[in-house]
Amino acid sequence: MRWNIASIFFIGENGAFRTIELDLGRVNIITGASGTGKSAIIKALDYCLGSSKCQLPVYVRRRCVAVGVKWVKGQDEMISCRQVPLVGSSPNAYMFVTTGRHLRIPRIVEEFEGRGTIEASKARLGQAFGIESPIKTEAIALERESRNRPSIRQFTSYLFVTKEVIDSETVLLHGLDDNRKAPLIISTMPYFLGVVTESTAAAERRLRQARRALEIDIYREEARRRKDSLVKQRSRVLLGEAKQLGLVESPPDSADETILLEMLRRAIAPTARLLQYPSADQLDSLQERRQAILKELNQTKRKLRAMSLAAQESQDYETAVTIQHEKLRIAEHLNLLEIPTTCPVCESYAEAGVQVALALKRSLETIRAETSSVGRLRPQISQEIERLSNRAEELSGQLREADAAVASTLSQIAEARRSADLAQLHAYFRGKASYFLETIDDQLHRPAKDLTKQQEEITELEALVDADNRRIRMRRAEGAISRFASEAFSKLPKVEPCVGAELIFSAQGPQVSIIEAGPDGAVLSMADAGSDQNWLAVHVALAFGLQRHFEKERRPVPGVIVMDQLSRPYFPNQKEEMRDLDDDDDDDVRILNYDADDQRLDEISIESDDEDYLAMRQHIDFLFKEVAERCDLQVLLLEHAYFPHDPRYVSATKERWTRLSGKGLIPRDWQRRRRSAS
Repeated sequence: MRWNIASIFFIGENGAFRTIELDLGRVNIITGASGTGKSAIIKALDYCLGSSKCQLPVYVRRRCVAVGVKWVKGQDEMISCRQVPLVGSSPNAYMFVTTGRHLRIPRIVEEFEGRGTIEASKARLGQAFGIESPIKTEAIALERESRNRPSIRQFTSYLFVTKEVIDSETVLLHGLDDNRKAPLIISTMPYFLGVVTESTAAAERRLRQARRALEIDIYREEARRRKDSLVKQRSRVLLGEAKQLGLVESPPDSADETILLEMLRRAIAPTARLLQYPSADQLDSLQERRQAILKELNQTKRKLRAMSLAAQESQDYETAVTIQHEKLRIAEHLNLLEIPTTCPVCESYAEAGVQVALALKRSLETIRAETSSVGRLRPQISQEIERLSNRAEELSGQLREADAAVASTLSQIAEARRSADLAQLHAYFRGKASYFLETIDDQLHRPAKDLTKQQEEITELEALVDADNRRIRMRRAEGAISRFASEAFSKLPKVEPCVGAELIFSAQGPQVSIIEAGPDGAVLSMADAGSDQNWLAVHVALAFGLQRHFEKERRPVPGVIVMDQLSRPYFPNQKEEMRDLDDDDDDDVRILNYDADDQRLDEISIESDDEDYLAMRQHIDFLFKEVAERCDLQVLLLEHAYFPHDPRYVSATKERWTRLSGKGLIPRDWQRRRRSAS
């Protein structure tokens, strides 16, 4: 069983009530003149499905205080109602949703039940339609995450075939022309197509967030480590000054920034005692240490240059030896080492060939030994080069620290000479160290963040989100929709180049490609179809192809298609609507009075046998046959065209709003709302 619309109702002032009853699982038709409110039905349905804006026409908003929709699935019923804001006002923050059986349609606002916020009401509607409930975790409970979850706001793309879509070459589904809505429609399409579940969709969203968070944390940690070296260097310099003042002992060589900063805090604590002035002996000691570091650094660099030269020479030597070895191997190839000792002519003894062969053999053995020696030495040379490079870098850091310590000591000695006593020098040091501790970034001396849990979470999410499985299921869904749409496309009227063509649907975009018949057929885009009639056929075929897939896969999408004017491409010579019920003038009553000079389009009675008539009849035949073959599929057709000699069409027509009858969506006698109305 699938959800259908049983009725759409409007409530006005002073107990005014208007309802449109629809047949379940059937074709329902509303025909009428321009400006009578046919297109407002789609906007009313959308509003009752939780739209953030009320796009009902001005005429309706000035006369209706509320609108509602009753849904039915078997014995289950659901009523969704919302109050209509006045012109210039925004909708209030709540709506009304009631579920149950044998529900009575409220006729006044005071009878509304199930009040809740917009988000809560949309969630209730989604649960009733079958959209999986959100997973209650802290990460997914975020507001932004909630907005990206599949909801009833996305399945409206599969219900409404509006006038903006019906004969468009660019807009494939309702809402894709809105930059705010399109990303959510596209991102939730795999869920509605049955490719992923809510849990896997949530895992995909969480995986994207976790990967992004990990990238940010890795970048921050790298930046912190780069800054940590500066903090360590500055801390050691200050601790060197503190040691010279007798406030602390020498910090351990392996101390990290946390230990260094803690020692520095102890040094400036009130309990710290001064022991001695910095002396020239201390400066000499620092200079000696600096000279020792500089000497070792120079020696290390010389060794490094020598080892680099040796590595290059060994490379060159190995290349030369290899070339000579390859040349001498010709002796082995020609078996020159097995030369006989007798002359093949006179059979006399001859040693010349043997001597040459032995010389070649000794040369080969020598070259092999040298090649082997070079091969053994080169890794040792490379390892020594790497060790010397690391040591040179380490000594360079120590030299910088020694230079900073010497400069600090010189500054401190000069300051001590200027100070009257050691307490004055101590106060100076405390101020400098305190300023350093106050200005450093707290993030720098925090322990490194453990990224293990994040990496483990990403691994678990990657295991849950099987990309290959998702890709295969998506291809399966796209293939099924393409088959269903192509089957429907073959039954609809069209012109070249679409005659005999097939449709290929892709969720990437999304888009539809048109495949011409035959082995030489081209792959065409929507723009290549080049005809309103072809575009109409594509949209109708896709809408019903998607519904067949939703039915087959039992997806949480109502079995409803609302189509606005299939006849639009077939009667372009008629004047289009000059204005609908969205005029903001005070003479809006005239819109339903139909003056004699009014040139707006009236209901079109289709009785001729021209090509447009036959094409339109073909569409109508398709609708009735498709609905009859499907399970609980309901079609609501909003039309200018009327077929008085087609019993099916006449029987399916629920409302006729002609200029002669003066009828419309909202009766003419409804009072205009007072400005103070809510």
